[in-house]
Amino acid sequence: MQKVVLIIGIVLSVVSKNYAQNPFTVSGVLKNSPSTVVYLEETDIASGIKTMKDSSGIGADGRFLITTKTNGESVYDLRLKNDVPPFVTIINDANTISLEADFNKKFDFYTVSGSRSSKAIQDFFSRLSDMQREKFNNFYRIDSLKKNNGPSLLINNLTARQKEISKEFKTYTQQLVQQSDKAPLSLFVLATYQGMTGDPNYGIDGFTGEEMLAFLDAMIKKFPGRTDLVGVRSTIESRIPKTLWVGKQAPEISLPDTEGKIVKLSSFRGQYVLVDFWASWCVPCRKENPNVVDAYNQFKGKNFTVLGVSLDQNRDAWKRAIVNDNLNWTHISDLKYWQSEVVPLYGFQSIPFNVLVDPAGKVVAENLRGNALEEKLSAILEGRMVKKTDNVTTYIIIAAVIIIGLLLAWYFVNNKKKKEPVKPQNRSQVKKRSKK
Repeated sequence: MQKVVLIIGIVLSVVSKNYAQNPFTVSGVLKNSPSTVVYLEETDIASGIKTMKDSSGIGADGRFLITTKTNGESVYDLRLKNDVPPFVTIINDANTISLEADFNKKFDFYTVSGSRSSKAIQDFFSRLSDMQREKFNNFYRIDSLKKNNGPSLLINNLTARQKEISKEFKTYTQQLVQQSDKAPLSLFVLATYQGMTGDPNYGIDGFTGEEMLAFLDAMIKKFPGRTDLVGVRSTIESRIPKTLWVGKQAPEISLPDTEGKIVKLSSFRGQYVLVDFWASWCVPCRKENPNVVDAYNQFKGKNFTVLGVSLDQNRDAWKRAIVNDNLNWTHISDLKYWQSEVVPLYGFQSIPFNVLVDPAGKVVAENLRGNALEEKLSAILEGRMVKKTDNVTTYIIIAAVIIIGLLLAWYFVNNKKKKEPVKPQNRSQVKKRSKK
């Protein structure tokens, strides 16, 4: 997966430059704290650099008080001595913020008052925690049912619920960003959410390039004094990669199927066809296959089909993967790995990769992954009003926010638990290997 550093966080570091210095106080009670010192740090999300503003001792009763001067509204973290990740993130949209925390609690361990934006951040991470718990429980229920030959209807319902949970959290995030009256809050939530989309443990789809630009357009109107937002929008727009084939005729493909019979892409004229480039040895492809299967089963009776184009070398492994993954559509391959003629023909450098071709042979979308394929097909074949989705998400994840947002979110969800988080074992795409 490619990640491009985007300077959306610049706004959060620039915000403070437009205001005179004002005092800012955060105080409260930290129960059962493992440390006797708490630090207040200002975070530059663009670079990930934290600047310590001040610190306070934690009394025997857990009380602390920190007063510092600020140039305006910004993002601040509270961190205990000897701890790397912060335990709370706040925004100084008020001169005085109060905090109460109990470190013996595993969930919802703190409350904040006096600051609407800081309370919104607390609610955001609380909602994230709820989402993860439900998805985690559903995952193990599905796994147990599959191992014990449980009812397929229940398995399908739980699998569908997993997707709904992710959609609900994305909708919640979108509403929070749009309804916020504070630029730092909107950008922090948006950047943190986008950062989490790069981690498969969360299982959520990021916002597309078009959606990100729409967010920025709305912010520019809502905060007319923030001239720096215009520059951020321009930077985002310039970093969104152009599609390879959308709007163009799909190049002809003519390769043998699993029985050696030559099949041409042009033979599917009159139908919408997803040309899916994959391979049995490609782990990310195999993980993406269930999404393609779901889309195929849902739309196969609506003038839609799939053409699988494999970069396999071994015929038996190729055919075995088709059966095991229930890929019940036409498959073709020249079994030449990355030397396949389709690689330079379509110009992709990693798999999975796909293009959606319309009945006239023109490409109408590409690189549809996750829920994006279902949403695109729904819009085209059912005329449903859904948001336009593409795979630009992977290119607009903010590198610095991945560090800040993931550490913060992961620490919040697993606060003081002895359990190690599950680390992703595979990349989201398999890239073309360089020739030696």
